[in-house]
Amino acid sequence: MTNIFLTFDDGPSPEYTLSLLALLREYKVKATFFVVGEFAKQNPEIIRAEFEEGHEICLHANRHISSWLMTRKAFEKDMDTALETLEAIGVRPRLYRPPWGMTRKFSRSVAFRRGMKLIKWDVMADDWRATTTPKTICKKIMDRTTAGSIICLHDGRGRNHAPERTIEALRLAIPQLLAKGYTFETL
Repeated sequence: MTNIFLTFDDGPSPEYTLSLLALLREYKVKATFFVVGEFAKQNPEIIRAEFEEGHEICLHANRHISSWLMTRKAFEKDMDTALETLEAIGVRPRLYRPPWGMTRKFSRSVAFRRGMKLIKWDVMADDWRATTTPKTICKKIMDRTTAGSIICLHDGRGRNHAPERTIEALRLAIPQLLAKGYTFETL
């Protein structure tokens, strides 16, 4: 069997993440969640559910703002605020994924000094777009996934209920990926 890594950004969302967790539970799939600190603070029970079900909790940001729009000091404060929130819930992230995948020279070193490694993805299904359909998301996942792929999807934010379409797409994609012999692991 060959490992792949299903990852989710921008949550937790009370509207979508619990439905996603139910789907992952149904197929016994493990995933990695890159969470937004301000949403984690509002929904600590969802973070605990993710963790208790064997998923990995990692950091996306405190507020979903690109480091390109922040000074180093503001970036450090954003990261520290998010880490404080997650640690209060009982989670210590070991990975950091920058919003939009955009970094500055200091991003990697600031994360490293806080015990985290910066990680991105190699499969993007554009599931956050306002007009992307579940069928299109599924097709992109299937066409782009190979052994060792890190698939980036979203369980929070997005236009026109985008995470709902992501969940629908995964109902189609997960059985197909399992049939191809892939196993889902956390990063």
